Formats: sequence, C-alpha cells, structure tokens
Amino acid sequence: MDRTDTIKKELIVLFDEMLVHGKEFKRKSYAGAIEDARERYRHTVDAIIQCFAASPIEEKAALTDELARVIPDHAYEKMQSVKKRSRERISVDYNMNMAVYVVPILNYSRQADCLALTERMVELWNEKGITNMNLMHSTYDDIAAGFEHRLCYITTAVCRSMGKPDDCYELQAFRNFRDSYLIKTPEGRSLVDEYYELAPGIVMLINMRQDAGEIYEKIYNEHLKPCLEFIEEGNNEACRRRYESMTRGLKEKYLYA
Repeated sequence: MDRTDTIKKELIVLFDEMLVHGKEFKRKSYAGAIEDARERYRHTVDAIIQCFAASPIEEKAALTDELARVIPDHAYEKMQSVKKRSRERISVDYNMNMAVYVVPILNYSRQADCLALTERMVELWNEKGITNMNLMHSTYDDIAAGFEHRLCYITTAVCRSMGKPDDCYELQAFRNFRDSYLIKTPEGRSLVDEYYELAPGIVMLINMRQDAGEIYEKIYNEHLKPCLEFIEEGNNEACRRRYESMTRGLKEKYLYA
C-alpha cells in the first residue's frame, strides 16, 4: 500500500471517529477536544504535508483533488444507507463534524497545501449534495475567536441577516440588557454562560441551511422583537424569561442530542 492509499484510509477514520464528539462543541470544552484530536491525528496531517512536499508542482492540483474527494465520497455512501426519516439529524451531525472538527484539524497548521485541500474538500462536499445543508470552510482560529469575543451571537446573526449594522439599535439594546441587568444576578450570569456555550453551534447550523434568512426573520419576529419591547417597557425580568425560552428552544431544534 502506497502513502496516498494510507492517507485515504486515515482520512476516513478521522471522519468516522470524530462524529461522536459533536457534544463537545462548547466554549469550555472545544479547545481541549481539538488539541486531543490534533495529537491523535498528527501523523495523518504530517503524512499529507510530506506527500505534497514530495509531489511535483504540476501534480499537486490532481493530488489535492484526489485526497479531497475521499471524505465526501465516504460520507455520501454512508448517507445512502440511512433511512430517510433519520437523514435530517444525520445531516446536522455530518456537517457539524466537518465544520468544527475534520476541516479545522486538517488545516490547523495553516500550511498552504492543507488549506487548499480543505477548501477543495468543502467544495466537493457541497457539490455532491451529501446533506441539504451548505458546508462552509472553517479554521480553528476563526471558531475559537468567535468563542473568545463573547458576542451576542444569535442577535448579531439575526441583525446581519436583516442587513443591520453591528451598532444597530437592537444590538445595542441587548448588549446593554446583558451588561446592566443579566450579569448582575447569579441566575442571569448562569443564563449568559449557557448562552455562550450553545449559541455558536446554533448559529453555525442555521447558517448552513438554505432557509437561514427565513429562520432568522422568524427568530426576530417571535423572540427578539418581543424581548426588545420588554426592554423598552423596563420589564427586564420578562425579557430574561423570553430570551431563556428562545435559547433553549433553539437548542432543542437545532442542536440534536
């Protein structure tokens, strides 16, 4: 078995083994999960880098395409054996696995050949239509930065979808509500912590969907708009309860157990 064949087998193992780590995509556990996975699959990434280094420049594009097809082809075959009623849940698992683990693990070094490989892998994943969701290229640094910035993830995503700027009235109101009310009480701080654990995954999954714009509009009308009205009325506790209900409802809908 030559080096390329070995790498192909190891890429399949990477995809299959990381599928069980979806629940670890939370702010407090993600860095540790990625670090453990990097150590476990370091030999695979090193082998890929060495394979590209030994390949003539004129053959690199073909090698990129050959390796990039391995996981999409494997995932497509696996999906065909899944019963239709289970495919929506499996689609979420597959796309999250690729977005937060497989792709960031393979391009963690930011090495040019690895980045080209994962970019092509994402293209082929979407072209093959493995799921009804759109996979976006991702890196560990980008995902970790989102966790560290502690943004109003869901509200920000909704406002951006609606074409509103980062300093729009809604975002300023919710940030002020968070800083001047929520974090002042143990219960509020607990809700904020839960929100920052869950919201990045919720937003990532919604952004993969073809109907993301419609989902965000519904979230605005059904949750954020009523919350904003509560804030304007000075009814902060009612806003807290509504926001808590929204977060946990979105968790149940988009973050499968």
